[in-house]
Amino acid sequence: MSDATLNSDYPGVGRLSFFLSKLGIVVASICSTIYFGPGSAVVRVVSLLVLVAGFILDVMRLRNIGVSQWFALLRLLPYLNLILAIGLLCAQTGWIETRRLDHEGIIIASICGALVVIMIVAFLSVRMSSLIPI
Repeated sequence: MSDATLNSDYPGVGRLSFFLSKLGIVVASICSTIYFGPGSAVVRVVSLLVLVAGFILDVMRLRNIGVSQWFALLRLLPYLNLILAIGLLCAQTGWIETRRLDHEGIIIASICGALVVIMIVAFLSVRMSSLIPI
């Protein structure tokens, strides 16, 4: 199947556009918090806009990979939102047809998995070091 067929059959946001949009949302959040301060009304409005934009991006990405848009509600549940985010980053356009990741998707999944393991080890090492008396 050619890429032109996949792109026309699966509307939405591709993998690179999804990543760059999410990155832009994070940068906008950080910049508004630094400039206006964490307790300002502007940051509250920006936070609401970021929440809505992130949800819309997730729905568009789910359409692109061919999965039901109702899975976007998983972003409201702790720990499942991490699995959803990694899945949306890894899956290629039209993933539903093959249900297998392409080479780039496997690389992205490996990097995300390694980062999750590093975060868990760092968290546990901090917890263990706080239990040891000095």
